[in-house]
Amino acid sequence: MPIWFEVVAMMLVAYAVGLLIGWSIWGRAPSTEISEEDEQ
Repeated sequence: MPIWFEVVAMMLVAYAVGLLIGWSIWGRAPSTEISEEDEQ
């Protein structure tokens, strides 16, 4: 298997993991914070 294929695969996996982590942290938290602020 060519090294460039493995590098591209690792880049795509890291990108997907970063999106999932970012979504889980910043995707949900602001919505709960905004709803709490709206209640006040």
